[in-house]
Amino acid sequence: MRRLRKRLAALAGRVRDVFPLTPLGLLVTGGSAWALLHWGLARIDLLLLVVGIVGVGLGLLCTLLTCATALVLWIRLRRRRTGDALKLECGFPGRTGFSVGSPWFVPFVRIGWTWTEPGAHVRQHRRGLRLHEEVTPIRRALCDRIARRMEVSDSFGLTRVTFPLHEERDVRFHPSVGALKQMQVVRSLSAGEDLSHPDGPPEGERMDIRHYAAGDPIKYVLWKVFARTREVVVRTPERAIGPVHQTVAYLVAGDSDEPAAGAARVAVDCGALGGDWVLGADGNDENAFNRQQALEVLARSSRVEPEGGGAGLAKFLREATPGGPGRALVFVPGRPGPWIDRVLAGVRSLGASGTGVEFVVCTDGIDRKSERSLLRRAAWDDQEPLDPSKGVGPATAEDVQAVCKALASVRGRVLVIDRVAGRVWSPDHLGAREAA
Repeated sequence: MRRLRKRLAALAGRVRDVFPLTPLGLLVTGGSAWALLHWGLARIDLLLLVVGIVGVGLGLLCTLLTCATALVLWIRLRRRRTGDALKLECGFPGRTGFSVGSPWFVPFVRIGWTWTEPGAHVRQHRRGLRLHEEVTPIRRALCDRIARRMEVSDSFGLTRVTFPLHEERDVRFHPSVGALKQMQVVRSLSAGEDLSHPDGPPEGERMDIRHYAAGDPIKYVLWKVFARTREVVVRTPERAIGPVHQTVAYLVAGDSDEPAAGAARVAVDCGALGGDWVLGADGNDENAFNRQQALEVLARSSRVEPEGGGAGLAKFLREATPGGPGRALVFVPGRPGPWIDRVLAGVRSLGASGTGVEFVVCTDGIDRKSERSLLRRAAWDDQEPLDPSKGVGPATAEDVQAVCKALASVRGRVLVIDRVAGRVWSPDHLGAREAA
């Protein structure tokens, strides 16, 4: 039954797309026909006779022109050649090279189109006798096809015909970095370098010992050890304890995860993950080890449904570094969702090694309007339409604090990043700021 309902819904959608009359068109054309037949012809009402003839004639003329234009447009565009690969950054407009001839010689007819896959805001610019396409990506994507929804209508809104148009083309929409220009390098300590400790002399402190070998300076011989054991040993420079850059990072997909993807891209671009790192994300079977692979991994994660976010974190932390990640950086959305339970379960499954996981909660601003009273929110509706250049929109302070509280339960360090403002807060600082 579920499959049957889907097929019936798809069939009804196709019929609605090709049916030329809009609800307004049905009302105007049907009302004009009723006035013409019932009053104009039957009762010889000259006023309604003229109104009926004009209404029916306008409806039929618009229907004919719209259907004919849509048919010609479909024939011309169905064999369109594949263009070059399209690479754009979310939030920034770009020309795609797609254009449609404007039917200037056909009265009352208008042409427009939108993208259904991948997600992008479309604008048409007229240059000469053609309409050129400009798109602003609103979500990262990695696909090999563009699905457009072409629409032909009239200036009065009486008729409309839509049809799908597919173009085989490689599309790469990279997440926007916003105002984030750099991220603090995450470091840990690890032993095993031949360089001296930075707090000691350049040649290193003589702390380790080994047996004497030909050519060793005689001043480094430990004579007290020789007096007790009759073995000639010398002092050698110690092996330094040096900082190691963070090498493990993961992106959790979910509702409003674009800021998290942008922050992960910044971490890769500015070298915050060090010279030897591994990046994973939901919806990917393979991990990234360089910048080009990282961009593809981040873009491919957009295919994950919100209900499946965080499912691959535990496996990634176990397999990315066989010896244990030590410390890991996990980028998460700023709004709660089903991903929270999976992330917490994945970190807890690591046991004691999961205490080194650090969470970066990413948003596009923090909205405090939800703190207003119900009467004030009802009186002033100041909700602005979403601007693709400003990301996914701000998250409420309650949502961000709920995410931080849940992640702090596994004893992991939590940071909050605002991609629009380019600032980093700790949960305590954010709570004090909201209270003030």
